[in-house]
Amino acid sequence: MNTKDLGGTIKHFKILHTEWSSGWGGQEQRIILECQKAQEFGHDVLIACQPKSGILAKAREIGIPVTEVVMRSGFDPRAILQLVQIIRSHNIDIVNTHSGKDTWLGSIAARLSGSRLLIRTRHLSIPISTSPFNFVHRMADGIITTGETIRNELITRNRLPADRIISIATGVSPQRFDPAAIDGSATRRELGLPLDVPVITMVAVLRSMKRHDIFIEAARILNARFPEARFLIVGDGPGREWVEGMVRDAGLSERVVLTGYRQDVQNLFAASDVAVLTSDRFEGVPQSLSQAMAMGLPIVAAAVGSTGELLLHGETGLMAACGDAASFAEAIGKLLDDAPLRQRLGASARRHVLNNFTADVMFSRTVEFYETLLYRKGIAR
Repeated sequence: MNTKDLGGTIKHFKILHTEWSSGWGGQEQRIILECQKAQEFGHDVLIACQPKSGILAKAREIGIPVTEVVMRSGFDPRAILQLVQIIRSHNIDIVNTHSGKDTWLGSIAARLSGSRLLIRTRHLSIPISTSPFNFVHRMADGIITTGETIRNELITRNRLPADRIISIATGVSPQRFDPAAIDGSATRRELGLPLDVPVITMVAVLRSMKRHDIFIEAARILNARFPEARFLIVGDGPGREWVEGMVRDAGLSERVVLTGYRQDVQNLFAASDVAVLTSDRFEGVPQSLSQAMAMGLPIVAAAVGSTGELLLHGETGLMAACGDAASFAEAIGKLLDDAPLRQRLGASARRHVLNNFTADVMFSRTVEFYETLLYRKGIAR
């Protein structure tokens, strides 16, 4: 992982990640994973984030250097000044921004402080304004997207230079997500699930864009054919009461288990037969699906964002129509009816992830992108 530039060898990078969000979801988990991999390969990392944020607590828990920066808006002079001081005092080589507000703050601070590279990571497929006043993405030396669909949108809609944008999907740890190393029966007993019934699981933050209403309606449809089946809703978020109400209204309180937020999603997937994601917008390459696939599960999802990079219909899972509960129920039911099909698709899903979507692949491609950008800028040290 050594990095060569025009002046010799850079033995390690000093990388600052900025994050405005106070939540804890796939985006924040990717930042943590990148930092862990960077440390593993001898680089120095630092996260600048909001006080009381989810990423702050996690970074402290696992020993990643982190500093609190109050980010009130996309233009907060105090936050910019603090970030400039952080960049200079830590001799930061690379500033990598992640959310909208911290991208403005971090980009301005990076340019004022003279850091070597400014990177913007774009996690979601929400369209970016084409207004000339939204020039912050043109400030970056390079942009990393979490899926090819997002990259293509930036090139075609926002007319950003293609050679400055790369798609690098979030990686999975093969050691953590290893079906041979985990017995799901203990998790089934913990959750009160019979050992001999099919379990269908969805891992996602509880918010409207994930369309838990579709998942619950699909469960209601399937309940008539598979009354023994159980459905796990894993995650927490602002929509918890909404989801709980839908489960009650559908008469599925005895069939659906809301587990809340769990750090051991690998154990929940080990206890499952099928993994589902019912999102209808704003997805990159969903981590919940790649993690489930690494655990040898077939997946069911719609063609949203860059989901298609994971879901190869008939090979790693089954495609459902976006927003159509009956289509999801049909695909899930087909997998429940056919154990050999589940096993074949699940094995293929794991191979696909191990070949293309591991954490090592993610970080290796990220460092190669840094190297390319440094070479283009002719920066030596």
